[in-house]
Amino acid sequence: MKLIRTVFNSYLVNCYLLIADDHNAILIDPACSNKNECERLHKIIKEQDIHLTSIIATHTHADHVMGVKLVRDICPDIPFLIHQEAYPLYTMTNDFSIIMGFEKRELPNPTQYVTDGEILQVSDIDLKVLYTPGHAPGSICLYSKADNLLFSGDVLFRNSIGRTDLPGGNFDTLRKAIYEKLFTLPDDTEVFPGHGDATTIAFEKENNPFL
Repeated sequence: MKLIRTVFNSYLVNCYLLIADDHNAILIDPACSNKNECERLHKIIKEQDIHLTSIIATHTHADHVMGVKLVRDICPDIPFLIHQEAYPLYTMTNDFSIIMGFEKRELPNPTQYVTDGEILQVSDIDLKVLYTPGHAPGSICLYSKADNLLFSGDVLFRNSIGRTDLPGGNFDTLRKAIYEKLFTLPDDTEVFPGHGDATTIAFEKENNPFL
């Protein structure tokens, strides 16, 4: 699997392209917030000769889903996946956009709801869905056992964890999810968060001041 990280919008969201050997690909967190950013993503897709098969949002805070419609404009009818508990917050995206400085936009309906423990497969890529609430309703992480990678959304960061003072957040719930779902993964698992630099499970066990 080839991994390409691109940072979008004023909240510096990490958007990840996971590319299989046959060039089928998954897009995690469509954070491009305007046409210029979407064109930058489209350029990568064309240069890498990618066939985009699905969009997955780790959670539905506005900064992570602003690009759903923009991406679907260049890749029509591509499936959009979220956890079902994330849908009510998704419907409020435009309300939060005003506060966060984004323009209102059309919000395509999700085409599939993922569940805890489900395996999402695209060609030679397998991603296990880990339900990890506490930062946002329906928040998930995505784990590739074969490549020893975790895409942690806004659940776990290098030396930090996701905010819990936003609607649906709960500090104890988030810590429990991290301990039970993430800290049980191999220590050398590379962690790619929704913002900031990559880390490892071992590093966060030893150094994260919130854990």
